[in-house]
Amino acid sequence: MKLGFTALLAALLALAPFASAERLLQSKSLAQCQANSSFSATLFDVLFTPDDGQLDFNITGVSTVQGNVTIELVVFAYGLKAYSTTLDPCELGFAGLCPMQEAPINIKSNTPVPQSALKQVPGE
Repeated sequence: MKLGFTALLAALLALAPFASAERLLQSKSLAQCQANSSFSATLFDVLFTPDDGQLDFNITGVSTVQGNVTIELVVFAYGLKAYSTTLDPCELGFAGLCPMQEAPINIKSNTPVPQSALKQVPGE
């Protein structure tokens, strides 16, 4: 039996293992930006996937702050500041953060990272 080039190529592709690797940057630690912070995190999981430009975060913590707050989000990639923005919890609908209460907090959300910031990540 003689196989044509197309049939041979299809057979080889069927036998070849397929792998897909998604690029990502992940952090599981929170860097406190001030001494004696009034917020502590028991869970801090932030995942950035540059292919879709999404920054996903899941944070569980405890706050002793009351009132209106803003969140300064700074993303470092390979030690370089790649992106920073100020988030308004009221605009984003973060329960427990608008206004912030003295209580346990659970934030699970995502935010798009602008293409201009993606250009700051090495390897992009």
